[in-house]
Amino acid sequence: MELHLPLDKLDITPPRFLTDDSKEMFKAREAFLIQAHSDAEVARTKVQAEKEAAAKAAADFQARKNRTEVLAPPPPLTEEECILIIQAEERGRQSRMKIKELEKQKRMQEVELEKQRSGQKPLTKDTAVGVLQRVARGFNGRLQTEALVLDELTLIHMNNFLPPDPNDPRIKLDSTLKKRKELQLINELEETDAMVETKEKIKELEAQEMREIMQERINVWLNVNRDPEFNEYPPFPKVNQGGSRDIIDPPPQLWRPEDEKKKGGDDKGKKKKPKKGKHGIRMPSEPEADGEDVPLCPNYFGRHIKRALEAYIETWHDKDDYNNHQQKYIPDILKNTLRPLVFEEVRIEVDVGSRELLVQLKKKIAADAKEAYKIALKAARKEGKEKEFKAKVKTEKLQAKKDKAAKIKAKKEAAANEPPPPPPPKDPRKKPKRKKDPTEKESVESLTRELASEGIMRVCPKRSFDEYICQDYLRGVAPDPVKDWLIDNSMAHAKRLTIEYAVLPLASELVHKNAPFVRTLLIHGGRRTGKTLLAHAACTAAGATFFDLSAKVIDGKYVGARNVARMLQIVFKLAKIMSPSMIYIDNVEQVFVTDKKKIKTFGLVDKPNRIKKALMKEVKSLYPGERVFLLGTMSNTQDLQGKRGLSKVAASFCKFFTKRIYTPYPDYGGRMLLWRGLLERHGAILTHHFNVSTLAYLSADFSIGDMEDICKTVLTPQRIRKAKRVHLKVEEVVDHFYEYNPIEPNLHNIARHFGKPPQPESIDQEANKNKNKKADPKYIKKR
Repeated sequence: MELHLPLDKLDITPPRFLTDDSKEMFKAREAFLIQAHSDAEVARTKVQAEKEAAAKAAADFQARKNRTEVLAPPPPLTEEECILIIQAEERGRQSRMKIKELEKQKRMQEVELEKQRSGQKPLTKDTAVGVLQRVARGFNGRLQTEALVLDELTLIHMNNFLPPDPNDPRIKLDSTLKKRKELQLINELEETDAMVETKEKIKELEAQEMREIMQERINVWLNVNRDPEFNEYPPFPKVNQGGSRDIIDPPPQLWRPEDEKKKGGDDKGKKKKPKKGKHGIRMPSEPEADGEDVPLCPNYFGRHIKRALEAYIETWHDKDDYNNHQQKYIPDILKNTLRPLVFEEVRIEVDVGSRELLVQLKKKIAADAKEAYKIALKAARKEGKEKEFKAKVKTEKLQAKKDKAAKIKAKKEAAANEPPPPPPPKDPRKKPKRKKDPTEKESVESLTRELASEGIMRVCPKRSFDEYICQDYLRGVAPDPVKDWLIDNSMAHAKRLTIEYAVLPLASELVHKNAPFVRTLLIHGGRRTGKTLLAHAACTAAGATFFDLSAKVIDGKYVGARNVARMLQIVFKLAKIMSPSMIYIDNVEQVFVTDKKKIKTFGLVDKPNRIKKALMKEVKSLYPGERVFLLGTMSNTQDLQGKRGLSKVAASFCKFFTKRIYTPYPDYGGRMLLWRGLLERHGAILTHHFNVSTLAYLSADFSIGDMEDICKTVLTPQRIRKAKRVHLKVEEVVDHFYEYNPIEPNLHNIARHFGKPPQPESIDQEANKNKNKKADPKYIKKR
């Protein structure tokens, strides 16, 4: 409000690239899931038909066994009987038409008789023209009055019934965006074709020079690290160690604290002398900064933004891209991006050749040493000193081994005496080693088909956040923390939090790895307040794979503890492979309920809490960067209630969810927007005569789902066809209010209080408590 901006500016828009950049993948995935689901349905119907056929055969066999007569079907009708039936039907239809015509004539005669009795004269041409003129002038006058009213409303910016302007710049913007996307696709295809050609050219022109430079540096490293005493080359680094990457491009040296001490020590703890002027006068010291720092927002992406800015300046700062209106690729930049890839490929080839060369060198050195030993042995035999020569060689070998061991020991001692380098900062969110996967031998396609056939993995209903009509609360005074401690968040706030926690972290692996980690999210509130809509809209906006682990979906499937654990392992495994993914649980409180009486009221075959242990175990295995999260919705908060408030189960339930979002019932302003939006969405044409404030006032205790159901019952297909001729009236909507039950206050308060801290006490209340305590005789006696 201080920036004089509308409240719409607070809305968070989900990024479009999450869905636009991978449309083809989404289409292929949807087609696969739909096909797998239809195949499963066909198989189920086939099995059901076989069961019915077997049951029928068993019943026939039992009937024959008990010798009961089976009623035979009646014989088919003859041609004459069919003709008689058709003739009877046609004669009945003709007689009914004649009766309608006679009734119409009778009514017209009665109207004429009534006019004659009342003394009305029959209409002449002049009287008929007068009636027509009166009706036409009244109609034109009403049209002019409505036009004047609309002009006045438009003048004061209160006309909400204006048709869409064909010259609206937003329409032009949408068409421009479509053209831009098409052009970007064409440019991307051109760039992929050019990448192959450019890569081949770089290999032809620069690969040989790269190979020579690499080979030269490797040869220098081998010669420098060669042991002259024992004539041995160092072992070449393995592939998992990076090969010759550190040889060709050595890493920078790590900073050691001992280096600073050698240079001049640490200046910490020394008092700085005050500065003096020209005549030895002490200058006034600078005022010290306050100890309390200004609170700052956590900086999660500062270094990444800085790195991206440096890359942008290095690539584009001095580039003149003025004439490139079509935004096509630039060959120089493409070469610079592909050169490191070619360099890495050449390095791998050089590493293979260097390893083979090193093996050949070692063989050659061994062969030369063996040949020299043979020559020296022959010379010793001629001189008759063969035994002395062999003993001498043996002692030399033993001494060489001792020297080698002493040298290795000296190196270890020197390394131990040196101060160790500072350890790299440990990542507390580092992934542990993976456990054994029981479904390792099964393919991803077979696992996906299995979950799709059971209805766990399916296509998410395509919903949008625009369908969740809402607005912020407006207060003239800041809320008092004591009096207004139970203020509900607005519907717009719930929508923003859902986008912030469920959509934005899934934008990329980098964002999910560095942003505050949200494993689980709970959307709770009263019945039919838009929780499922928010969940489906979040999945659609994020372009996530949808897994449904609701109790109704998995009821009667995967019976037994082992099968349940296997099901959850498959779900989380596929969710990590097909990331971003959302695991959805409707009525998630049923998973944590342990009361047997309450479980019976759910009307399920299996206990819904059978997945609790395995679910908590799999959720703990989620780590940043995997782009998988669990979203649960809860409507029946009273199921977690004990005899005295929240039960112990509720504490573990609250700890399980990282974030909780409360979806409130709409207030007066929200109901105004909802009635208008829902009625127009279902085909109503509202005019300025339609009083929406009346509906908002009378529907104070209705949920969003109740309001939408009323709109559906009022706006039937027949009523929508008459909407242009006969505009909708408030009475038509109000007549259906009695069919729906309002909010129960007790359940509403339980949902509002769930997960919130107790009411804080004011300063006056605390002072009164202390006074009463001091006046208490027990307190005086204790003192």
